[in-house]
Amino acid sequence: MHPTGPLPHVDLTDSQRQLLAHLVSASLPDPGGSGGVAEAVVAYGLDPDQVRADLRSLIWLKFVARDRGRLLATDLGAAVHFRSLYESAEERLSEIARLVEAYKVQAPSLTRCVRRLAQGSISFEEALTSLGDSD
Repeated sequence: MHPTGPLPHVDLTDSQRQLLAHLVSASLPDPGGSGGVAEAVVAYGLDPDQVRADLRSLIWLKFVARDRGRLLATDLGAAVHFRSLYESAEERLSEIARLVEAYKVQAPSLTRCVRRLAQGSISFEEALTSLGDSD
């Protein structure tokens, strides 16, 4: 099933994001059952009580599904997770660009290299070579 519209923008808590990230890479035992299952969730570094609390909303949002005693990220959940990673990386890259711009007078060649590297017009090795040539 493919989404027909844009991905929903939902502000997830840190624990919800952590659980969704884990479920995108691997399923987990559903901690709603026996104590042994809860111990298995702990083995993954997750708090079973927090997982149970987060599941209510993640299942309601259709980001996570239950299947035969396992928790799985849905296609929608995976898409939301990867969009969040993309947005985080984009924000980090923007911050790096702003930092370099703030020092463009003190380090113009570094500013040019970082800008070109961020735009993809040069490789990391080419940037290093260019900076080495400017010394």
